[in-house]
Amino acid sequence: MTFWFRDCGWWRRVLTLSAAVTSLAVALTVVWLMPISRAADAGSYQATVDAAIAAVAAALLVVIPAVVAVATQALSQFSWRTVSVVAGWRMATSVGVAALLGVCVPLGLAANPSAVTTRAAFTCLVLSIVIVGGATSSGARRATPEWLVNHVARRALRSEPGRRRDLSREVAVLGDLVGSSRLPVAEHRLAAVTWSVTLCSGPNTVWEADDVARSVREVGADLGRETAPVHQAAVMALTALGVRLSWSQTVCGAVLDVLFDLAVQDRAAGRHQVAAEALDGVAEVVVARLVHVMTPQDVLAVVELPAWPDKPAPAPPSRATRLADRALTPRVTPTVRPQLEGSAYDQVHASTREPANVDTISRLLSTLVPDDLSARFPNAAPAPGFDGSYELLESTVDRLLAVLASPRSASIGWSGGHHEAGSFGADIERLTRIGTALYTQRRYSRCDAIETHLETIGVKLIGADSGPSIPADRTGWRVAHLSRRPSPAALIAEALRDLGIAAFRNGYDRRALLTGRRLLSLATAAANADDQVALSVYTDALYLFVNRSTYHTSSPAVAARGAVVIAGLLRESDDLRRALPVRAVEAENPTDRLRYLPWQASGSEFELAAQAWQSVLRAAGWLSESRTARPVTDTVTRLPEPIRELALDELAHQPRATDAAYTTALLLTLWADALAARLNGDQTPSRHLAATLDDLYTACDEDEPYLLEEDESVEVPVEQRHDDADEAPRSRLVLSYPRTLVEVMTAWAITTDLTEAVMPSSEDGSRHLLSVLDQAAGQLRLPNWRYHGVIDSEGEHLVVIEYPDGQTALLRDEEAGARGAFAWGYGGEGPYAFARTLARHAAGPLLRCPDCLGTSPITNTVVTCASCRNSGQRHGGDVLVMLLVKRLISSLPEPATATARPAIAWSRTRTEILKIVTGTTARIIGTSRPVATHEP
Repeated sequence: MTFWFRDCGWWRRVLTLSAAVTSLAVALTVVWLMPISRAADAGSYQATVDAAIAAVAAALLVVIPAVVAVATQALSQFSWRTVSVVAGWRMATSVGVAALLGVCVPLGLAANPSAVTTRAAFTCLVLSIVIVGGATSSGARRATPEWLVNHVARRALRSEPGRRRDLSREVAVLGDLVGSSRLPVAEHRLAAVTWSVTLCSGPNTVWEADDVARSVREVGADLGRETAPVHQAAVMALTALGVRLSWSQTVCGAVLDVLFDLAVQDRAAGRHQVAAEALDGVAEVVVARLVHVMTPQDVLAVVELPAWPDKPAPAPPSRATRLADRALTPRVTPTVRPQLEGSAYDQVHASTREPANVDTISRLLSTLVPDDLSARFPNAAPAPGFDGSYELLESTVDRLLAVLASPRSASIGWSGGHHEAGSFGADIERLTRIGTALYTQRRYSRCDAIETHLETIGVKLIGADSGPSIPADRTGWRVAHLSRRPSPAALIAEALRDLGIAAFRNGYDRRALLTGRRLLSLATAAANADDQVALSVYTDALYLFVNRSTYHTSSPAVAARGAVVIAGLLRESDDLRRALPVRAVEAENPTDRLRYLPWQASGSEFELAAQAWQSVLRAAGWLSESRTARPVTDTVTRLPEPIRELALDELAHQPRATDAAYTTALLLTLWADALAARLNGDQTPSRHLAATLDDLYTACDEDEPYLLEEDESVEVPVEQRHDDADEAPRSRLVLSYPRTLVEVMTAWAITTDLTEAVMPSSEDGSRHLLSVLDQAAGQLRLPNWRYHGVIDSEGEHLVVIEYPDGQTALLRDEEAGARGAFAWGYGGEGPYAFARTLARHAAGPLLRCPDCLGTSPITNTVVTCASCRNSGQRHGGDVLVMLLVKRLISSLPEPATATARPAIAWSRTRTEILKIVTGTTARIIGTSRPVATHEP
């Protein structure tokens, strides 16, 4: 009765105490005032009365075991330690006292009967009745799950020192309650949250992590034995516990095993919602564990860059950039979370009044157990050089794939079988969430199991996702009244797209490129299998991946990174272009999506478009697969007709382009095709090309006055504008080099006996690269930035690029790699790899040939560039690489001692590097082309 009395409210306590005292006073008054017989036979009569009293009391004592038996039956699903909370030692003491007062005392008094002993016997009878009533009432109240859960929760959450034994017993009782799903929902939720809070507050103060893991496995075994469990609260509590104790491999392993077993059991029993919650818990615990054991790889945020004294002022952002940045800034109002106050029990009880989720329980655990638990167990930290992250991620992905639901009810060969609608999408989204969470937390795992398995699933879906051949739905009547569910291929495409975007936004460009190539390979496989549904979704995902990563940005660092990724995608796009038609009739078709990729990188779009056009020519079979020009034969292959028409259409949109690289690539392609026709004895293509180019640029000249009036950004002095008085107008909006090239092509087309085509050369085209770089660096005509050599915590050599606007990026090679390839301080393979990448980045556009703008390799050796001999690059690139190693890279210092944080080894600006490399060589070379390629 003591526990029940303490757990009641104050007004119930007053009423109960008043009723008990009043009843006892009335009974005692009646007993002591009742008449007692004084006849001769009064002694025997009184003895009989005392014996009767003892018999009555003994009969009343039977009520207590009966109540205990009923309570035990009601709580039969729990263990004996849980039932012992109801029938504890205090209840046993009450029974003993009632037996002593109601049975033993009256029988003892019956041996010497008297008036006083009779009154004493009646008094003991009344007291025993009161004790029996109180024990019966207490047992009846304790037999309810509400009292049991609240009582154990109050005792477990009391912060009293020296309660190791009691707390261990209460945690065991809470585990029994959590393992039973027959409690009411509210009480089960309270028991689960209290159990997780108690376990989190126990390590190193009450028990070890192994004890916590054993309690978790016991709860999992109890939940697994239930025939019809509904244990959402237990799943949430297990997930929050695993996240909070992610520092312990033992606890995380136990939580993952229990959650996964529950998920498998629930899916087999058809409880898909509970199974999904358990699998979501697996994903969250794995992410928390990986975040804890993996070292953050955020060099750009951790490294402290030295001051830049002569830092150039960044260019002010344009009005369009400001509007775009403002439009892309999310306006999100943070959710107001209620503040929990009071004791630990009050906070737990308040948080469990409504259905709790993992975030709520985790926030509660952080509030009640704010200490860093991992600091208490230094032995739990992973061994240096082996954190188990690779094995954990790979094993988790394998286990999740083992229960992957089939995409359709008729699909076969899927390990998880078919479940409710949306199970396949939820499983794919769960894998995606693990990968994106690691990228967001700046934890880069060298295990690409997620992307690899998603690609494998996508390949398996190709062909199986296409439906029967039915008439086209032109008006939308089939799905106008329905919510269209995405196809399984669309789910895979969205998953890979989101993973690629997350990888790029968090600085993992190499992984972003590889993910984009997986989308490219899936699109190619779908095109080869004629699966139009999969082809459409994969090309859309590829386009959105590039668009959302690089298009809406005003940062030169992000634009340069995006250009590297797009260039890597274009180098692998030949097979997809070969499987697609050159031109498609439908709007938003895969061909156009692929053609739009180069135009998503600001500042490099024309150069990338020229690379994409080279991929188109390779896919058409006009260029060799080795990406080098094939030797000229007697009969030159002409350009396929669809490619020729596409080149003319593209050229019609490019005459006023701000960069002539793509325009030059189109012109050289058409020129090479006309020359091939002439070599084969056909003069018609040459005349047709000359007429087309004349009409195109004549139209540009005629439209210039109207374009100048509409475009306020083009400022041309009035005196420089042409009229019809002396000469034909020439558009100032057309770059000079394409116009010169068109004039040379037109003159060649008119001369019918010419069988060679040579691009116009300039004096600048014959200059050595080192001479051009020395002049540009001396006149400060190049945009300047700084390179910082960094040694990270793993001992890898990285190069950080610092732009004038404060943006930073890692120097990357053509495959977007930044780790494991670069080195300095000596001459070897690593320094030469660093030199090649640094030369390409530092020289920039000056590295390409100024006469062909780097596009001469696409002419199939039919049209010749005398300046670069169809290499596309200015002469001297190999000399620049060699001088970078000898004069700069081999002498760069390294930190004297290893540090835990990334350390800056050296810093050089772009101008300083160019001056160091070209300081003496440029004066010897001058402006002529050197014969030897070694250092003078």
